[in-house]
Amino acid sequence: MRVESRDSVSLKPAELDELGQLLVSVGHPLRDAQLDQHVEAFPLVTLSTVDAELHGFLFGSLERIGGTPCILWGLGAIRRGREARGHLDGLVGELYRRAAISFPDEDVLVAGRFAHPSAYSLLTALTDVCPRPKYSPTGEERAWGRRLARRFGCDGRYDDRQFRLKAGKVPELVLHASAVKAGGKAAAEVVGTVEPIKGEAVIAFGWATAEALLDGLSPNGKRPG
Repeated sequence: MRVESRDSVSLKPAELDELGQLLVSVGHPLRDAQLDQHVEAFPLVTLSTVDAELHGFLFGSLERIGGTPCILWGLGAIRRGREARGHLDGLVGELYRRAAISFPDEDVLVAGRFAHPSAYSLLTALTDVCPRPKYSPTGEERAWGRRLARRFGCDGRYDDRQFRLKAGKVPELVLHASAVKAGGKAAAEVVGTVEPIKGEAVIAFGWATAEALLDGLSPNGKRPG
């Protein structure tokens, strides 16, 4: 398994076609121009390959929102197979590695759009995850949800009390992890039944502490506190 991150604009047309084919294979084909627009919105792409064959990808961005350092997960997909979980962890881990370099000695907000418990379960390595079971979000957490919805370009369909996106006219650009059968009861409770092909998703986030990033944050880390 080889995991590498690159500037999104470096993707060649043939590579973009390969990403599109992987999305089709997991049942999440995009509308025309969605992928091209996403390349412009998310400057990084992480690729996981085996013998030069693509097994997973994840677009991302390391940026500041209102001065707060953030790791934003964009569109992603994992090929079905025995090593699907390893590829998913590798993609996320590479963005954590880059964030530790870009934001030394700072706590970092990690956020994305989710439609599968296995993708949401990646947040268990973080602290103060929101939304989470049996927890009432604070006003500031709801405000963060709204900020993220604006950044993702879907604020018109966002419910800041449920942290959910209503159906829209095009597929939502989630981290598509249906190939990974994991997550557990808590993750399933938060995500529920979501159809990203119809534009539905859950926006969720958590915090990676500076110490955790420095130590090499693992997607299989501790439960959120």
